[in-house]
Amino acid sequence: MNRLTFFAVAFVFIASPLAAQQASSELPPVVISTDADITRGDLERHVRWLASDELEGRGTGTPSIDLAAEYIAREFQRYGLEPAGEDGTYFQTFPVIVGAASTGNTLALREADGSETPIDTMQFMPYAFSASKQFSGPPVYAGYGIVTPDESMNDYAALDVTGRVVLVRAGYPDDANPHGSVPMLASARSKELFARERGAAALLIIHDNAAKLRDLDFDGSATFSRLPVARVSPAAAARILSAAGIAEGLDGLSVKGPHPQTDASCSVTGSFSVQLVRKNTRNVLALRPGTDPEKREEVFVIGAHYDHLGWGQDGSLYHGTVPQIHNGADDNASGTAGVLELAEHYATHPTGRSLLFMTFSGEEMGLLGSAHFAEEPTLELSRVKAMFNLDMVGRLPKDTRRLNVQGIGTSPVWKELVERQNDDEAFDLALIDDGHGSSDHSSFYAKDIPVLFFFTGLHSDYHRPSDDADRVNFEGQTTVVRYVAELIDAANAHDEIPFTRVQRAENQPVARFNVYVGTMPDYAHTEDGFRITGTSPGSPAEKAGLQEGDIIIRFGETEVESIYDYMTALSRHSPGESVPVTVRRDDGETTLTVELVSK
Repeated sequence: MNRLTFFAVAFVFIASPLAAQQASSELPPVVISTDADITRGDLERHVRWLASDELEGRGTGTPSIDLAAEYIAREFQRYGLEPAGEDGTYFQTFPVIVGAASTGNTLALREADGSETPIDTMQFMPYAFSASKQFSGPPVYAGYGIVTPDESMNDYAALDVTGRVVLVRAGYPDDANPHGSVPMLASARSKELFARERGAAALLIIHDNAAKLRDLDFDGSATFSRLPVARVSPAAAARILSAAGIAEGLDGLSVKGPHPQTDASCSVTGSFSVQLVRKNTRNVLALRPGTDPEKREEVFVIGAHYDHLGWGQDGSLYHGTVPQIHNGADDNASGTAGVLELAEHYATHPTGRSLLFMTFSGEEMGLLGSAHFAEEPTLELSRVKAMFNLDMVGRLPKDTRRLNVQGIGTSPVWKELVERQNDDEAFDLALIDDGHGSSDHSSFYAKDIPVLFFFTGLHSDYHRPSDDADRVNFEGQTTVVRYVAELIDAANAHDEIPFTRVQRAENQPVARFNVYVGTMPDYAHTEDGFRITGTSPGSPAEKAGLQEGDIIIRFGETEVESIYDYMTALSRHSPGESVPVTVRRDDGETTLTVELVSK
């Protein structure tokens, strides 16, 4: 399951130096099942292979996930299902950005006489979102480089940083409220925005973690800043500050503003170059044609993501220093195994409607595989009448048997079906109306398709190396997958599955902002701006006239170049404000007014 966060890189990052090893090129032997029913043995076999160390955590863009894709396609073919990908294959290929590379970077002190003293390349490293360009300017110190909306903290007060190279500390002050706006504004992206808005020539963020100086820190967004941004070591920062006459070292500098304006005779020069690393990855798709001549053109999608975190890309909650494989047995070998077992079951139990079995890549990087299919489907998207998503279905609690089913409100038929089919299983059902969330059903809900999302809950092994097959409750998983099959059969018996869009629930948590807008982000967007896939019904965004495909480029006074700028912009406003929002739409620009409400 995706945290909607992104991962870090070092030079060219695959997940760790160990991840450069080639995964085994051999698939496991074919196991012929004589039972077309949904069985624990088949589910366990699939999970144990997909979550084995041989597949190195199925990181998107790695050889290991390619091997997993071949395994899934082989199983689909063995069941006799039709290829539903591109060019008569079981695959739909799409590009992903898996990291960044940076070489040829320079940083130097230039004295008044024009002489230059280079700073060792081990003492600095650009961020992956840094502009690739040359820069030069006098240095200036700006504390933590943070400005809160109420200016209770303003590190740029009385400072003119136009054309200057700004040095700021990483993080935020120790006495800041951890639940307030300061921590949210302490990211490198936010600090870049504050410096950029004030005309800085470049931004250098002081880090005392030596390992971070070898880390490009790719955050998953393909948008570059217009400002060169890098980490620098305390030693390099002290040299710059001393040469500029600002201070002899960091210890004597105030961490809070206002900070003194200086007229340094020296300047900082540099040149940064950052390139994104792109690879191809694949969704795996197979079709079981329906048998009802009147309904066979209609399709139910049964899906799960099969990627995970490899050796621990961003999203990992492991804090050890030695890289470890994140096998992702529950997340989401369990859901992938469920799709495979459902595919084998329906190969011999035909339904009136057609069934499209899909396993998605790139979910952990922002629902990329399902979003790609939704934008470039291999069959007419209008044929898809419902989507059933299995993500983390391997940890059904043995005591409570609590099963989360999300998307209940996306069709008026769901609630009655979900509750009626629960007679035999006796799950403790946690029903959630909304169809938008952190898994692949969201990509279909954004296209006005009814969805149901099955999830057995978070646990202490989530996004950690300990999410291994031995911790899966295979009996519980079997019960869940059988229940999904019963729901597919019951839904197939309905003449129609109408779609309804869900109103936002009262007191629904929305990030860490005081305001609610109701935009649905497009995490696959790679250009400047913040693209949305739609708006929540009844939300300020919908009422303002924002539409699917709009690219927000300005929110209030904030120029928006990425999703991170958009989040910073939200933190600058309060409920009740009327905020002008400029969007790119159909090659033109439109300004709308959003009436902000409380979250």
